[in-house]
Amino acid sequence: MECPTCTRADEFGCRVLIVKLDALGDVLRTGSLVPILHRLHPRPYVCWITRPEAVEIVRMIDGVDEVVPLNVDGLARIAEGGWDHVYALSNDHSTASLATTARPAHPVVGYSMKDGRLRPGNRAAERWLEMAAFDRLKRANTESYQKLMLDIVGVEGPLEPPRLTVERKHLDHAAGWIADLFAGSTRRRIAINVGSGARWPKKMLEADQIAAYARLAHERLDADILLVGGPAEIAKTEAILAACGPGTPVRSALTSHSVPEFVGVLRQVDALLCGDTLALHIATAIGLPTVCLVGPTSSAELADFDGLVLKSSVDTLDCLGCYGDCRKVDNCMSLFDLEGLVELTARQLARPAPVRPRAA
Repeated sequence: MECPTCTRADEFGCRVLIVKLDALGDVLRTGSLVPILHRLHPRPYVCWITRPEAVEIVRMIDGVDEVVPLNVDGLARIAEGGWDHVYALSNDHSTASLATTARPAHPVVGYSMKDGRLRPGNRAAERWLEMAAFDRLKRANTESYQKLMLDIVGVEGPLEPPRLTVERKHLDHAAGWIADLFAGSTRRRIAINVGSGARWPKKMLEADQIAAYARLAHERLDADILLVGGPAEIAKTEAILAACGPGTPVRSALTSHSVPEFVGVLRQVDALLCGDTLALHIATAIGLPTVCLVGPTSSAELADFDGLVLKSSVDTLDCLGCYGDCRKVDNCMSLFDLEGLVELTARQLARPAPVRPRAA
């Protein structure tokens, strides 16, 4: 539109590009760096290139001005974007190649390519590359993912979760749906993210364990229980509901592949039980108190954000953080004390009411 006396324009001071192509959880937790970049650079225009499946969630991260999907048009956008600063924080050739193609005015922060080889930009980036190559270094690590990324960027904290903006229509739809599932109930609500993804199945409890936890949580905490996840969890959710029986207020609230819809559902609960999955990172981004079960992945890499996340592991095993899917009968998920998990959930329910992110 023509507007010769416009007062709405906000001129940017520099152009910043983030290259992050990984799984949705890794993409979202990298959003913790966006407020840092706003502090580092004067009035930045922040653009983020990611794979098409992550575009939806990146659009929700506060402080991101533009999201570019990784496709032919996106490659053209990156190549001629006039970037001042590029942050490429994943140690893979695709990320480093995109960062180099962007030709920023300042050296790439993180990883770039030179003579066909991946190059870490500093010692912190070299350390993260070594951790990707050697699981023993991952297991020995004692710092959170966010702290490791801050080291690569070269700044001190504070460590903050990302912040998501949720469209009002998703909140209103979820609020009505969940209220109908527990018609007339005034009890607090606990969500259980029942799935774990195909890569590490032992990131979450089995169906019979979840059902037992749900019964205990209802009886001891006087809470309604919501089973959340996506289409891949339909069969497992049906098994949990059958094991709980009709007398326990356990309801399914599985969503489609829509991340905003899933975020809207989590905004309707008071606490979450989950594994090291996307649900955990969404919970931190919306201020939802969470109990996180940790087995085959690194507990240290998961930031607790001053108790917003309570991490729980089986302390009788010496094989945690194996990054595998073992066949042991007694394993990092089967040995969890369900009563102990209910006690941790009670602690999270006792936290002060979270400050929720705004709705768009």
